[in-house]
Amino acid sequence: MKTVFEYDNAFSRNIGWVTRTEQALLRGKRIAIAGMGGVGGIHLLTLARLGISSFHIADFDTFEINNFNRQVGATLSNLGQAKTEILSKMALDINPEMDLRLFPGGISQQNLPEFLDGVDL
Repeated sequence: MKTVFEYDNAFSRNIGWVTRTEQALLRGKRIAIAGMGGVGGIHLLTLARLGISSFHIADFDTFEINNFNRQVGATLSNLGQAKTEILSKMALDINPEMDLRLFPGGISQQNLPEFLDGVDL
């Protein structure tokens, strides 16, 4: 049985912690996160569970076994894979309607304006 994603239902338990109006505001925000390692990856997933629906994420690295103790996407099946790819899949499993912009080469002076374009935070 395939479950149909419904934003309001998926994030209904946020109501009470935030109002319906605030939830709607969160849904429309775009956040940039530089680095999907020790804290960036868990922040992406936590903010996705809060209902934020647009992100720019950047990381030039792949998962390695020495990431296991502190990085949310670090698993045996993800070794050698790009952190932006793995974390974007995990976030889309929370909200398949999410708008994700990936910067798999990390951030540089050349792409910084693009990375921050349209970002609220």
